[in-house]
Amino acid sequence: MTTYAWPGWKVARFELRIVPNTRTFVGPYTPATQVIDLLGERWRARIDLVPTTDSIETAAREAWFDRLKGPANLFTLYNLSQPAPQGTISGAPTLSGAVAQLANTCVIQTTAGKTVRAGDMLGIAGQLVRVMADATADGGGLLTVEFQPRARIAWGNGAAVTLAQPTANFMLAGTDGVPIPRLPGFSDGVSFEAIEVF
Repeated sequence: MTTYAWPGWKVARFELRIVPNTRTFVGPYTPATQVIDLLGERWRARIDLVPTTDSIETAAREAWFDRLKGPANLFTLYNLSQPAPQGTISGAPTLSGAVAQLANTCVIQTTAGKTVRAGDMLGIAGQLVRVMADATADGGGLLTVEFQPRARIAWGNGAAVTLAQPTANFMLAGTDGVPIPRLPGFSDGVSFEAIEVF
């Protein structure tokens, strides 16, 4: 597998959501419901590219999707609708303390009073996560953050926290590639979905 960078084309619509790995069972005689969380949630993206009259970009789109060979190769993607946090966190923050595998909270060393907002995207120790609740760093610059998806591996003290365009690896969700419809002097917008690979 080869991993390519997202080309940065304009999008008309973008979705990035967490797909939980759960199973639901309903009792056969009563409406009692049980949900089992099997862990291993991951990101799923949907991208709608804008139509274009640029024949060079149209050809580049065809080549890029052909290069992916369906799900055979990967590409890196960040949250195109929110490339940086809305909170005031800045600089080069790091983890303050280790984080256990499957945990969903961590402490980040930053500057006193710095904030993250619910929905902010962070890259922590190489994993793309979304902040679940607003938080403010205390007087010592310690910022306790709740996030999802849960930590897939244990993270070490001092691990880097990426603020600008944190990415994850994705593959196309489907085996047939992405067709690029062409009309005379015009290429229609295309829609496709991708699923995180880790």
